[in-house]
Amino acid sequence: MVDDPITEVVARRADAFQGPAIAANRVLGVAERYRRQFQLDALPACKIEIVRRPPAHTGLGTGTQLAMAVAEAISQLLHPENADQRTASRIADRGRRSAVGIHGYRHGGLIYEDADQAAELNPIRQRLDVPKQWCVAILRPIQETMTISGEVELDQFAKLPATTSEQRDHFRTQITTQLLPAIENSDFDAFSEAVHQYNRDSGLLFESVQNGPYNGVAVSLLVDFLRSNGIKGVGQSSWGPSVFAWFATRDQAQQFVSDQIDQAKVHVLLTHAKNDPRQIESQS
Repeated sequence: MVDDPITEVVARRADAFQGPAIAANRVLGVAERYRRQFQLDALPACKIEIVRRPPAHTGLGTGTQLAMAVAEAISQLLHPENADQRTASRIADRGRRSAVGIHGYRHGGLIYEDADQAAELNPIRQRLDVPKQWCVAILRPIQETMTISGEVELDQFAKLPATTSEQRDHFRTQITTQLLPAIENSDFDAFSEAVHQYNRDSGLLFESVQNGPYNGVAVSLLVDFLRSNGIKGVGQSSWGPSVFAWFATRDQAQQFVSDQIDQAKVHVLLTHAKNDPRQIESQS
């Protein structure tokens, strides 16, 4: 999880449900599932405002964070006694493929989830704080790139071959013997190489639908450019088009971006790991 970009949602009591102008259908879906969960005759009597929200479909898990924030905001406002994680995730309708976004929303940090068998919500195997001095640049090509979401995403997943036990063991080994120990030991160089290799190897599972480990020419070229300029901890976030690049300090990240990145062509955001949970503020 990262400090920025931020999702901020406000829920207020109202005579009837009032949704926001942006992401209206997504918020309405959450409200409808809330109504069914608590067997209400009408949508929850509240007004939802989205104060801040990152761009959707950029590979940053913003849909999960928004849905969880709306679900929990309504629950905390109207039924705080039932505002537990599983209820919120059902109302948000997230976490069926991966529970990282849900666990990260609740706990912060780096989440390693895994399940030996199908579960409603995959459990956390391990959660770690990431050193706060490490800085990650989130870079997104400004030129038009293909985004994957909704029905297109479901269709892409349906086309993928099933992973083998050998592949799953390979990724578990990478995580437990390389990635997690590097974080525990605050070994930035080992972490950078491990996170790049894990990301690239897992991207190859999607090669049949994205023509390589990365989704599209713009993302592939950006990853290659960063790696060729000495940045090791580079990869594609989800389906892209966002690319991450890790730096040992924020000063190093700022210097590299200033010297090497054409910000007329690439949108850049510098951020750090978020090791604490989501924040809730209540006002009477």
